[in-house]
Amino acid sequence: MKNAVVYGSGKIGRGFIGKIFAESGYKVCFLDRIQALVDNLNAAGSYRVHIVSNDDVSESRVPVDRALISTTDEALEAIASCDIMATSVGANELENIAPILAQAAVRRMARGGGPLDVILCENQLGADTLMRGWINGHLDDAQRAWADANLGLVEASISRMVPPQPPEQLAEDPLLLRVDPSSELPVDSAAFRGEIPELVGIIPYTPFEFYMKRKLFLNNGTHALCAYLGYEKGLEYIWQAIADPEIRSAARSSMQVSADALVAKYGEGVRQNVQDYIEDLLARYPNRALNDTVARVGADPMRKLRRNDRIVGAALFAIEQGVDPAPIVKGIVAALRFDQPGDPTAPIIQKALREQGLEHVMERFMGLTPDEPLWNMIRAAWAR
Repeated sequence: MKNAVVYGSGKIGRGFIGKIFAESGYKVCFLDRIQALVDNLNAAGSYRVHIVSNDDVSESRVPVDRALISTTDEALEAIASCDIMATSVGANELENIAPILAQAAVRRMARGGGPLDVILCENQLGADTLMRGWINGHLDDAQRAWADANLGLVEASISRMVPPQPPEQLAEDPLLLRVDPSSELPVDSAAFRGEIPELVGIIPYTPFEFYMKRKLFLNNGTHALCAYLGYEKGLEYIWQAIADPEIRSAARSSMQVSADALVAKYGEGVRQNVQDYIEDLLARYPNRALNDTVARVGADPMRKLRRNDRIVGAALFAIEQGVDPAPIVKGIVAALRFDQPGDPTAPIIQKALREQGLEHVMERFMGLTPDEPLWNMIRAAWAR
């Protein structure tokens, strides 16, 4: 049986990519820095995943070959000797794990190992380019040449929704996850260095930036818009927000802007793909069984408002393609009003708005300049 390594055993690591590897016939090794999680996975030898919808709940049990602390020599050896790997650590952590991947690549090179493909299950445009730069910074010229030829850094688009588990459920089973039924795994077919593996749900595609933009702008961007508009109305859950006719209409309009921009960029051949995706998302957002909250989906607006992220990035992309981003701008303004108690970055934005004004926030947090059309669009919408 072939071996797979998943670096990051959180919600997507276990609830999506680890499950896919196991269902595809791989023995799965999880790497993590949290000792309690590693111990629980090793003690249990498996974990449960509940696939939930408003109408049904089904349970899968995913076998775990082993779990390791990610900074150990055992973890390096697991990476150096595995057949396939994935990361699911969060975009902000990718740079921190680059030294470990570099060391494992050197070890694999020294023993004459073949190609290793790493599927990057992260919410980050250009994660492959960023990751290769960070890894190469820890390699000499010969090692970089080997890594360029043999280390595949494969972007993936992850649509599965995996909210945090309720405290009472965690107390009963700390490894149990509730996920929505989405199981597609679009991947960048051009990035593989070895043969593309036969994985459950895999969709190899190029140019892959289409799938990354589709997911980030239509799914992540609209999900966040629902959260911010829901917050303004005092709603607690995403299903409540999307059930509100005004918010649902705003969500559809925002999606259609990004869909039209994608068609303008990639051609009429993708139109049915993006329209089907819109309908799929609008059917999935009302999933009450997930209990996904406005606070979670809207969390960290400082990150979500970056110019290369889901909302401002979607508006800029629309403008580039000649599409009016007005519905997305509505979401940007709502994000600026998000002041959820306990949020890590919302108070920073609120303080900056009070003390230094909107233009400072647009420049510092969104990376916008006054000569860009989006600057005045946001100013006008904010004034209204």
